[in-house]
Amino acid sequence: MLGLSLEEVVSACSGTPYYCHEDIFVSGVETDSRKIKKGDLFVALRGESFDGHDFIVTAYEAGAALSISDKVLDGLVRPYIHVKDTLKALQDISRYYKGKFKIPFVAVTGSSGKTTTKDMVAAVLSRQFQVLKTEGNLNNAIGLPLTLLNLDDTHQIGVVEMGMNSLGEIACLADIVRPEVGVITNVGTAHIEKLQSRENILKAKMELFTYFSAENTAVINGDNDMLKRIGEQSYSIIRFGLEDGNQIKAMDIEERGQEGITFCVELDGIPEYFEVSIPGIHNVYNALSAISIGRYFGMKACDIREGLQCFKPSKMRMDMVRLRSGTLIVNDVYNANPDSMEAAVSALRSLKNSGRTVCILGNMLELGDTAEKAHFNVGGFVAASGADVLITVGDMAVHMAEGAAAAGMDKAAIFSFDHNLDTMAQLLDILIPGDVVLVKGSRGMKMEAIVDFLRERG
Repeated sequence: MLGLSLEEVVSACSGTPYYCHEDIFVSGVETDSRKIKKGDLFVALRGESFDGHDFIVTAYEAGAALSISDKVLDGLVRPYIHVKDTLKALQDISRYYKGKFKIPFVAVTGSSGKTTTKDMVAAVLSRQFQVLKTEGNLNNAIGLPLTLLNLDDTHQIGVVEMGMNSLGEIACLADIVRPEVGVITNVGTAHIEKLQSRENILKAKMELFTYFSAENTAVINGDNDMLKRIGEQSYSIIRFGLEDGNQIKAMDIEERGQEGITFCVELDGIPEYFEVSIPGIHNVYNALSAISIGRYFGMKACDIREGLQCFKPSKMRMDMVRLRSGTLIVNDVYNANPDSMEAAVSALRSLKNSGRTVCILGNMLELGDTAEKAHFNVGGFVAASGADVLITVGDMAVHMAEGAAAAGMDKAAIFSFDHNLDTMAQLLDILIPGDVVLVKGSRGMKMEAIVDFLRERG
């Protein structure tokens, strides 16, 4: 961060300064008092289980130059700014700070694949530009502003991820960023518990384009049944996919197991071949997004190809771990919904190994009234995929076992457990050296514990 003067901070958040002097200058912004560095601005946020105001004194002791509070701090004679809403203040400050940089931004959202797509887009653009990108899971109303506050003079382009749980959230993030280009990877059923229908999920994702005009471009999955509904707009649209009619279309797809996947895209009448290091047709779609963005910014096919070759997936996303026993673990536990579950199971089929294919699948959360049917359907998909063993974890995942059995999977190859610990207690008796094992479930299931257990026992 380049830093902000007291006057800039007060103006940006429309706050009232207390005990401040004009020469205060903040060199960073933090919402976690444990990460405060000398000269930082501490923003005291309120959450369901915490109140940042309880840590204001701690932040000063760690070197904070200034804090932002939504209440008057009686008895504390330290420089602070009083505002009505500290979260809005953080967002307003980040909006102001971003405005100091005249660089384009790409924003990525979607029901699944948005983090991998964001990372692929950043990897491609990094071949030609200095890129600021969303790190980790900083894709929400707090994380996105903090990402923008990492901008400095070296950055030439920004790539940010936008997540949401309800209507209005992406519109808020889009207002802060005002991206030049927006990507929607797909519209599935993630967060349907709150949004109630895929139509509402589409509406929520389309908020990404709230502030678009003729100067903006939308990059969308042209094969997705919901996104196909998008007709002509005031802004430009680039559609990608495997079907005819897409401007960026993949052909000659070759799945190469652990080596990833290769495919061809015709660019300017010339067939160009690309490869990504992780398996699964869904990653072809993610790569097509990155190719579309690279072309939008005038990149050559050779540079885009090199960018995709340099791409490394984020932690716990199709992360392949080879154990001493020869077993291959596919760690995809970051999150799960029906679409991403089916994509991961499909990818498993392309991974060649000496043993069986085993799916360890946990609860998919936030599915509301559709949860039981969605889990049942995923189980049917597992059976149809030809997987040899299904292990379910959780009270809802048991419906996957029911769906797999109903679809004809051998009941002797289906196991159900209530919790991770129950699973681990029996797992070594189920697995055989040389198996390929997919581990996947919603974030709340914390199924990385199963991956760690298997790693430790090799």
